[in-house]
Amino acid sequence: MKKIFASILSLAFLFSTVGFVEKVYAEEQQAAVEEEDEEDEEIDLTSAVITALSCAKEAEEKGEFDVLASCPPHAAWEGVKDIYEGTPKIVIFDVTEGEYYAVKPTKDGVYWSDLLEGFGGSIDGTAVPVGKEGELTVVKFTEFEITPKPKPGFFKGCL
Repeated sequence: MKKIFASILSLAFLFSTVGFVEKVYAEEQQAAVEEEDEEDEEIDLTSAVITALSCAKEAEEKGEFDVLASCPPHAAWEGVKDIYEGTPKIVIFDVTEGEYYAVKPTKDGVYWSDLLEGFGGSIDGTAVPVGKEGELTVVKFTEFEITPKPKPGFFKGCL
C-alpha cells in the first residue's frame, strides 16, 4: 500500500512540473532572441571623428567635412553655462555611415576626459544605442580605442 501511495505522489509531482519546465525553456528561448537583437543593435565604429556638436552641424550644413578635423576644442563647451558642472557637447561622426552619435560616458566605458583628450582625433570601437537626445542617437561604448589628433609639426621630418 505504501509503494502505491509513493508512486501516485511521484506521478503527481512529475505532472505538476511539466508546465513549469516548459515555462523555463520558453524563458530561455526568449532570452536568446533578446540577446540576438542586442547583437544586431551593436554599432561598429572605425575611424569615427571625435568633434563638437556645433562643428558637426556646420559640417553637415556645408557638406564639407574638413571642419571636423579643424574644430577647436573650446567649441565643445559652446552653450554650456558652467564648465565645471555641465558636460561638453561632444559627438562622434561615423565616417562610413555618415551619422552622428552622442556619447553616454560610463565608468566601465569611455569617460569625458578620454573624449576631450582625443578631441579632433578618431575612435574605433563597439557601441550600443541607449536612447535619443533630440535627433541624435545616444550610444554607450563597450570597447573602444582612441587615437588622438597628431600635434602640429608631427609630419615635418617625413619629406
